[in-house]
Amino acid sequence: MPSPIWLEFAQRAMACQFEILLHPEHPKHGPEVAVQALELVCFLEQTLSVYIPTSDLSRLNARGHETPVTVSLPTMELLRLAVDIHRDTQGAFDITAAKLSEVWGFSSRKGAMPTQEAIQEALRRVGSDAIAFEDSGASICFKKPIAVNPGGIGKGYAIDQAAAMLLDQGVEEFVIHGGKSSARAHGRQLLSQTEPGWKIAVRHPEQTQSVLGTLLLQNAALGTSGPANQYFYFRGVRYGHIIDPRTGWPTQGVLSLTVVHPSAAWADALATGLYVMGIEQAIAYCEARPEVGMLAILPGERAGDVEVVTCNLNDQQWLPGIEA
Repeated sequence: MPSPIWLEFAQRAMACQFEILLHPEHPKHGPEVAVQALELVCFLEQTLSVYIPTSDLSRLNARGHETPVTVSLPTMELLRLAVDIHRDTQGAFDITAAKLSEVWGFSSRKGAMPTQEAIQEALRRVGSDAIAFEDSGASICFKKPIAVNPGGIGKGYAIDQAAAMLLDQGVEEFVIHGGKSSARAHGRQLLSQTEPGWKIAVRHPEQTQSVLGTLLLQNAALGTSGPANQYFYFRGVRYGHIIDPRTGWPTQGVLSLTVVHPSAAWADALATGLYVMGIEQAIAYCEARPEVGMLAILPGERAGDVEVVTCNLNDQQWLPGIEA
């Protein structure tokens, strides 16, 4: 059978490539809506990026500790969601943890071992419980000097908003991803077949040519977190860029962790939060929440080998050893 032909729309935003895949003429106005959805992603970048001085989050980081700052509805939604996930993960996900990345050198991609004093100083400037929402519902202030950075949730939030636009306009068969680490899929990949969902290849985190299996994503989203591309060695120990915001130290023990959830923003943030928790606490978290699926890749007993651990994913959702 010949491979299906999809229409592909791409836009550079949020330091990665966003792509939307659609079926040709299903519906006929799908391409127009896809372009509008990617324009929405660009608008959200202008609103949320901490690298744009005029954005809501840049203004909030500059003045939020001194006075309440009026922000847009998307910014308010994003920060309320981030605070909810921070509480739900008991602090393992924290949108204010960027100062720790600076101290460890990961924000400038020059990882280096900091002093314990520098870590403690950074921790004093971390904590989502310092984000205060004003009664007016339009302003936010900080109870102490902190800074927010949407890196762990922003792509997922943008994908959710773009997906909502597609669905509202009658586009029901699509997949949208940001940098391939955050994605959301609806409908069917192959319209001529009865198989539901879209197949997403899961690759070995350190040997990307090797496919470990396939996730079938059906009307759901996924987020993946792992330190494969950002790490350094100090005295023989490898330190990755995912830092526990409760201790100030990089998390170790898991090679990568993928979360499947109805919301791309939740999947994005939980991928980081559960990675920080470690495998045992992550499993306990998922077992208490049936809507959260997890696929974690752990080091195997021998060098180069890996162990795949899943939770709340059935035999139709996770297909080990099968390439998409």
